[in-house]
Parts: sequence; structure tokens; C-alpha cells
Amino acid sequence: MSLPKHSVSTAEWAAAGRAWHLRNTLPLFEDPYAEVLCGRFLRLVLHTPPLQWLLFKVVLTPILPATMCVLMRARYAEESLEQAIRQGIRQYVILGAGMDSFAFRRADLLERITAFELDHPVTQAKKLSRIRKAGWNISANHHFVAVDLSEVSVTDALANTPFDSTAPAFVSLLGVSYYLTPEDLSTAARGIAKGMGPGTRMVLDYLLDPESSDPETVTTRHRMLSFVEKRGEPMRSSYSLEGLQALMEGAGFRTGENFRMTDLTDDYTRDIGPVEVKPPDMFGFGNFEVA
Repeated sequence: MSLPKHSVSTAEWAAAGRAWHLRNTLPLFEDPYAEVLCGRFLRLVLHTPPLQWLLFKVVLTPILPATMCVLMRARYAEESLEQAIRQGIRQYVILGAGMDSFAFRRADLLERITAFELDHPVTQAKKLSRIRKAGWNISANHHFVAVDLSEVSVTDALANTPFDSTAPAFVSLLGVSYYLTPEDLSTAARGIAKGMGPGTRMVLDYLLDPESSDPETVTTRHRMLSFVEKRGEPMRSSYSLEGLQALMEGAGFRTGENFRMTDLTDDYTRDIGPVEVKPPDMFGFGNFEVA
């Protein structure tokens, strides 16, 4: 099976993974909108059993374990958001939103908060086109901000929106830190810490460095790095738990939680039973608050 390279972004592959996973009896993360957002080619694959089997059981088998971490990070981030809302936060900033479907899946939460999706203009235009074709309604509490965050800071990007920089926000950076250098991540985190209200929280996932990863993940790691690089999105950073924590604290945050993503496995499998694919021990997740 020949796969499109640059025509299918990692954001679309992540959405396809969420859509495929939804076919499980007890999915770890339910995203019924992912199928539309992943695009025509991947949607065709999902609706054609032989192609679906070939793609997910043969072609993508080497990197499927990493897909489990995509699902785990989404679930953890949303559970953290719910907690933040219970504690009074009313703004949600999704950085590098990609094909995230939060605003459509969680209308119950969107009634209580204002959501801001920040992403590259090309990616966001593609997403908005799919939303329009699907006929989905965009809530007045849902704002799209097209911006190249390599050129404009997060706070500057939000300046001409209803975002209240004096109030706290919940910020998610999922599937993004991998493609930033440590210097770029530090700059972005420092800008958020200085430009958003006290109590602002930020969750992000990241790649553990080889020394911090389970030695058994060497092959999966190599295949994943090769897969994204061939799609024009090379990964640029990895960290130890201590290294990422030091970076965030140096940028003005204090640590709430910072752990290996596989630490979530026991809690989640207790809810849904054994997962179909064992997640590899090579990812970290952090939950930080502006100090």
C-alpha cells in the first residue's frame, strides 16, 4: 500500500488513530468526530475493511504503540481540563490544535468556557473547510486563531481575540513539543507564564530521551522518528523527566505532575480492560501551573 507523504500531516494521522481506536468495544478515548477531520484519504481507508486492515495491521504496525500514547495524552489532558473548570478556570487555549475535536465533542464544557484554537494557517484552513462541509455549528465560545507560532508569540496571537490576559487559562500543548527545540519551548512557556493570569495551567507531552526510555523501545522510536521525518515534520527534542521539569520551572511554572506516560496505564486499563496495543515507555507528560 502506497501512503501519501507530505499530503497527510501528523495531525491527520493522529485523528485517524483516534477514529480507528473508536472501533474498540471499550475505547480509551471516544472521538466520533475524528473520522471527518482526518481527511478524505484516511476516511476512505477506515471505511474499506481490506485497506483498514492493511494500513493499521501491516503498514503502521511498527508505530501503533505510539498511537496508544496519543489516546492517553488526550484523555489525561481532558480530565485535567475538567478539574481546572471545577476550580474556576474559564479559558481554554489549544496550541497546535491540529484536528482536535474538543469543541464539538464536549459541548457541555464549552457552555462554561471560551476555547481558543491556535494553529498554522494552512492546517487551520484545512480543518475549517472540513467543518463547513460537515455542517457542524461553531459555538460563539469557540475561536479559531490562525498563526505561525514560530513567528508570533502565543499572547500576541491572542491579543485581538476575546481572551482575557488577566484571568487564568488552561493551556494544552499536545503532540507539539517534539517539533520544537528546547529553546523554542522555553521561550513559548516563558511567554505564557508572563502573559497570562495567575493560576494558568499548562499540560504537555514530550519525548523522553534515549537514556530515560525503556531499552525495548529503541526500534519503535527509530520507526516513529523516521515516519514523521518522511512527512516533513522531523522531531527536534527529547528530555529526561528532570530536564523537562527544569525547563518549565525556569520558564516560570511550578510542577503539579510530571511522569512517564506509561504510569497512566494501570488507571486506564482498570476502567476499560486490557488495551489492544501496549504503549511504549518513551513519552513523558507534565501538568504545570504559573508560579
